[in-house]
Amino acid sequence: MSEEKQAPQTDENFFKKMYQEVKRKIAGYRPEFEQHIALFGEAGSGKTTLLTCFYGYQSEIKFQKEAGYRLLAEDTTQGQSLLNSYYRISEQALPATKLMSRDYRFTIRLNDVDQNVGRLVWHDYPGEWWEETKSGEEQADKEKTFLSLMSSDVAFFLVDGAKLKKDGERYLKRLFTHFRDELIRIKNTPSLKEKMPLAHFPRIWTICLTKSDLLPEITAEGLREYVMHAAFDEMRAVQQEIKAIIEDPDLFSLGEDYLLLSVGKYDESNSKITDISKYRGMDLIAPIAFTVPVKRSRWWQEKKAGAASIVGESLELTRKLTTGWLKWVPLVGYYMGLLDQTTKKNVDSLLKKKEEALKKGYYMDAVLIGFEQKMHSWGIEHTYIAPYN
Repeated sequence: MSEEKQAPQTDENFFKKMYQEVKRKIAGYRPEFEQHIALFGEAGSGKTTLLTCFYGYQSEIKFQKEAGYRLLAEDTTQGQSLLNSYYRISEQALPATKLMSRDYRFTIRLNDVDQNVGRLVWHDYPGEWWEETKSGEEQADKEKTFLSLMSSDVAFFLVDGAKLKKDGERYLKRLFTHFRDELIRIKNTPSLKEKMPLAHFPRIWTICLTKSDLLPEITAEGLREYVMHAAFDEMRAVQQEIKAIIEDPDLFSLGEDYLLLSVGKYDESNSKITDISKYRGMDLIAPIAFTVPVKRSRWWQEKKAGAASIVGESLELTRKLTTGWLKWVPLVGYYMGLLDQTTKKNVDSLLKKKEEALKKGYYMDAVLIGFEQKMHSWGIEHTYIAPYN
C-alpha cells in the first residue's frame, strides 16, 4: 500500500493540528466546552422537577466523589432556589414554570484540578405552550425559545408515567399528535418560517418515561416496544414534520433512544416526591447529552460514506451535525480515538485513559471519558437503550 493511501496518523500532534484547522473554519462557534439540553413535555410531565433534582442530586458530596466533577449554577440565586426546592421536595409540589422561559447555566468543574472545563445549559419553559394558543409577549417568547430549543445539541421527549399508567395508548397517541400539530403551527409563523430549513437542530431525540417508578416492571426495551405498538403512526407523523424543517433530514433520530427517569418515589395521591434517594436514570442525563451526539454522528458518517471513514471526514460531519463545542472537541486528545477501539467497553481501560488525560491536562477528554464509563456501567441496559452506541 502506498504511503498516500495509508490511514492518517492519530497521534497527539495530528489531533492538535486538526483542532486548530477546524477551529479556524468555524464562524460563531461557542468559545468553550458547552452543551445545551432541550426538554419537550406537556404541563405536569416533570420538566421543572427533573431540573431541580438533576442539580440537587449532582450537588451532593457522594455524587461529586464518584463522578469526579461538580456542577455549579452560574447564577447564585438560581442555584440557591434549585437547592432549596430540592431539599424541600417532599414537603410540597414544585410550582410550574409560569409565562416566560428561562435558561439555567451550570459550570462543570473537575475536583482534582479545581478547574472549570465547560458549561451545561438547560432550557426550561411552560409546558402549556404545547397545549394552548398564546399571543402577545408570551407568543413572542415562545417563538424565541423554540429557536433556542432547536439550536440545542440533544432533545429529550418526555412521556408522563402517571398519565401513561392511567390512559395507556390513548395518552401516548394524543401526546404525539398534539406535539405534531403544534410543530405545524409554530413552523408557519412568519418569524420562524423564513429561517427554515434549520441547519442547527438536535438530531437525536430520546424518548424519556418520567415518573417511571409508577411502572416498576417496565424496562427501556419494554418502553420501546410499547411505543412502537401503541403510537407508531403518530410518532412517524412527528418525524415527518421535523424532517420537513431541517437540512439533511436523513441525519435525524426519533424513536430509537429510550430512557427511564424517576427523580424518586412518586406519590400519585398528592403529586409529591416522597423519597429522592430512589431515583432512576438521573445520572445518565449528562453522559447521554454529551457523548451520544458524537458517537451517533460518526455512525451516520460511516453509513453515508458506505464504509469506515477516515478521521477527518468523520470530524467534518460531527461539526455539521452539532451546534456548539461538539463541532471541534473530538479533535482534542483521546476521546475520539476511544470510539475506534474495542477496549472502550473495558472499564479498567477507560479509567487508565482518563488518568492519562488528566496528567496531560486534557480536562475535557477526562470528563468525556468519565461519561463514557457511566454509559458502560452495570445494568444500564434496563434503564437506557439506544442503537449503535
